Amino acid sequence: MFKINLELKNNEIIEITRPANHFLGFEGVGGKIFITDQRFVFKSHAVNLQAHELTINYSDIKSVEFYNTLVIVPNGLKIILQSGKIEKFAVWKRKLVKNAIQQKLFK
Repeated sequence: MFKINLELKNNEIIEITRPANHFLGFEGVGGKIFITDQRFVFKSHAVNLQAHELTINYSDIKSVEFYNTLVIVPNGLKIILQSGKIEKFAVWKRKLVKNAIQQKLFK
């Protein structure tokens, strides 16, 4: 498979990593999410058309919600930002990911 590494900040600790797709338009960009003690990061693998890295500070997150991809698949996670922008992901064990992010919002 594709190895994806995250460059960490000083004293940053990765708490959870999960394979995920980040939806950009109609493309589900494959990669991995990283939940650290300092930030949320999605980093795509290099073979995507829209290869990218997305970093979201926890202070920029308003809420996290579930949704179903393809209307019926229970693997969607929406991160709603304070700005109103919504970032959508498909991720396995989405409850684990949602809970981890929500814990950061209430610190």
